[in-house]
Amino acid sequence: MLYGAETWQASAVILKKIDIFHAKRLRRIEGLRWSDFVSNEKLLQLTEQFWFSTQAAKRTLRWFGHLLQMPPHLPAKRIYDFDPIKVGWKRPCGRPKKRWSDSLSEFLTMANIRQGEKETLTMDRSGRKRHTSLSTPSSAQQETYVK
Repeated sequence: MLYGAETWQASAVILKKIDIFHAKRLRRIEGLRWSDFVSNEKLLQLTEQFWFSTQAAKRTLRWFGHLLQMPPHLPAKRIYDFDPIKVGWKRPCGRPKKRWSDSLSEFLTMANIRQGEKETLTMDRSGRKRHTSLSTPSSAQQETYVK
């Protein structure tokens, strides 16, 4: 389900749909019906799972840590460092409204990582793992993923 999630342009609509799908599948696996009145948070605690949107954010942050540590000659690093404005490129009409870097900055904010802090985390591997470790999000944190 989350194949390639580290490179998704994760919009709020996509993340919400993924979490809805996840909750439906968990309910089916557990044999729960709508009349059982089990909240999504209790369902996650019962199954010891995390939201797929949280897992996608973790994968993106992990990939970003690898990306920052890459040598500059690798294609992924060159694309990340590429600035199309300097070359004179413009984004065409009909482009996606959200870029990968926009999703990344939202995930960095959710993980309480400031923009100036992200380069220092690449050298501190344990700090990066601490920031990207999964914890069961509260309902308030879950709302920030889908906004």
